[in-house]
Amino acid sequence: MMRETLDRTWRLVATGFGFAVFFGGGCIAALTILPFVGLSATAPGQRHRRTRYLIHRTFQLYLGMLKGLGVLTVTVTDVRKLESLEGQLIVANHPTLLDVVLLMAVVPQVQCIIKHELWNSRYLGGVMRRAGYIRNDMPAEALIPACKEALGAGSNLLIFPEGTRTRPGEPVRFHRGFANIALLTGAPIQTVSIHCEPLVLTKGEPWYRIPRRRPHFRVALGEHLDTPKLLHYQQRPLEARQLVRRLEAYYAGLL
Repeated sequence: MMRETLDRTWRLVATGFGFAVFFGGGCIAALTILPFVGLSATAPGQRHRRTRYLIHRTFQLYLGMLKGLGVLTVTVTDVRKLESLEGQLIVANHPTLLDVVLLMAVVPQVQCIIKHELWNSRYLGGVMRRAGYIRNDMPAEALIPACKEALGAGSNLLIFPEGTRTRPGEPVRFHRGFANIALLTGAPIQTVSIHCEPLVLTKGEPWYRIPRRRPHFRVALGEHLDTPKLLHYQQRPLEARQLVRRLEAYYAGLL
């Protein structure tokens, strides 16, 4: 009993430290390292790509720190395939706050559609802008070309179709935005599943609510969809609804 109490206390302290490093490190990087990343960039978008690769490496180190501190354990299947993804629309479920870190630590070039609040954030806004991430409040006539340009340049577009973390016990419900992007860009869809047992850092749960056991995250490559082959109807809204239903059923079966 004493050992379990000491373990949970340590994980609580280490988790708090991890949050401080994440937000403090992001702010420091935006002010010190990132401004110099693209100074020698000559090709269009090269600065953004270099910044995103730096974020990838930073998240690898951050995840390694959390594992080293005993906060969590991680298993990633098909690592080589995930590392080699290019120009894919990566669709994943979203059970915890660490999902973005997990995927971006594995996949080198990830483009994201971020909330405009993050773009304007005092702490992380500088990182978002220097990485060239796409704002979610852009008009559709600008958003789709931005996604198509990123995918055409070889970046992978990461989307969580739920829009936010899933509350434990609730069914998976996807928004149609990812389906419209897939159909309008023609990008292939690579599904990824994220499992966490026991669950931690879920929607509405404070960071200091530490489970009795150390959480284990499992990231697995899933179904791959060739988007053009999914077109069966004349109207895109019907195609989008069909794609949403298909992936909702797919993830419901997995989870």
